[in-house]
Amino acid sequence: MSNKTIAEFLEHHKQFSHFRPASREEAGLFYSEPDQALDEALGTVGHLRMDFGSGGKEFFHTWWPHNKDQFNTGEFKDDLQEVVDALRADGPLKDLSAMSTYCHQNGGAITQDGRSYGYIAETKHYRYCLRCTPSPGDYQGYLYCYDLRQQQMAHQNKPVGRVTFASGEQTEYLDGETYLTAIREELPYMATTGFRCETLTDDPAIRKAVDDILLDFAGEANPRRECSYGLTEKGMKALRDAADPSLPHSYSWFVITDCNTQAEQFHRDLTLPDAIRIYSSSDRPEKRIGVTKDGIATVDLVHAQDGEQRFFEDYQKMNSFQNDPEILAAVDCLRQELELPSQGMSMGGM
Repeated sequence: MSNKTIAEFLEHHKQFSHFRPASREEAGLFYSEPDQALDEALGTVGHLRMDFGSGGKEFFHTWWPHNKDQFNTGEFKDDLQEVVDALRADGPLKDLSAMSTYCHQNGGAITQDGRSYGYIAETKHYRYCLRCTPSPGDYQGYLYCYDLRQQQMAHQNKPVGRVTFASGEQTEYLDGETYLTAIREELPYMATTGFRCETLTDDPAIRKAVDDILLDFAGEANPRRECSYGLTEKGMKALRDAADPSLPHSYSWFVITDCNTQAEQFHRDLTLPDAIRIYSSSDRPEKRIGVTKDGIATVDLVHAQDGEQRFFEDYQKMNSFQNDPEILAAVDCLRQELELPSQGMSMGGM
């Protein structure tokens, strides 16, 4: 790999207006947002899941649409192709070794254990958040794609904030600067007027500016950076909740056939018996079974290609799935159902 610096990468690939390592506070942008309304407000087009295969040199990928695929236009497809091509050419998606080198040279750790790194890229109309986990046996890449224009539209004609007074007077503001000015002007008189403010927007810049004003009035500095605001905390909490054995969980099974080809078929929202039935009855040369837990964490469990079947063990390394009795029982069920001699397949292993 040509170990380009980020500055050299930007110079070589003019389609990017920004490309930088993420901070840990931005980690939520690299995972699925469980709240549908917030996911739409973010303009999430979808996400791409990638791995480099058992040898670390291949490139397998699966597209997961968001928001009913409504933002997945021809323009986006062309933009995504250019972005992936650039990242494959001399960026972190060239192969597993290149990803490992890239992450250790450029930083951007977004998990406490330091196993996953994040990079944020922007083109004219889209933001791409690439999560890299340069470890064999894992899914090494997730690329979350956001339409910046949809984000802007989501914030138009919606109140940015609301101020109220003890008299019952109330005003809603559509413009961020006007709202911030009102807070600055009214805050010194709050003891007599009963002034209160409520920030309604999810815009991280405005939310931080409000906190800056309030904390400055109290004689304190705001310890939070802008990147720690926004729509990320709920997604991160959902991921933590998915790993909590004391909480109830949902499981949605899927079957993919002919992955990464024009003939790809994606069967979603299945029960485990339905997934086994569809998988077993399919005569396609490549097929897999996986599960999505709580709408946010996903793992493949079985993969067959050209007559060889493998039972993946990735679930044992992922917090959301390891030690989950539902998943352990499902794995046992899959082995009992799919290891039968009538399947006519040789067994492989990770």
